[in-house]
Amino acid sequence: GATTLLRITPSELKLHNTREDAWSAFGGKVYNITPYLPYHPGGEKELMRVAGRDGTKLFALTHSWVNLDYMLDGCMVGFLVPE
Repeated sequence: GATTLLRITPSELKLHNTREDAWSAFGGKVYNITPYLPYHPGGEKELMRVAGRDGTKLFALTHSWVNLDYMLDGCMVGFLVPE
């Protein structure tokens, strides 16, 4: 999480695509998913598919019943904005 929420462009989001620094956007909100990687039930590799990019569509296909806001609220770092 963050004390101040950021405005994050797609090019900035793209920089956060490693196991040590993984961010992803879901529904216009950007989350630091790094601390969640070891706990993802589908495995770290699956979650890394959305690291550094917008994972909204993939999340909807595989987790439509999950309340993302509740689960990742503490990991939110900002909002995805246009370049």
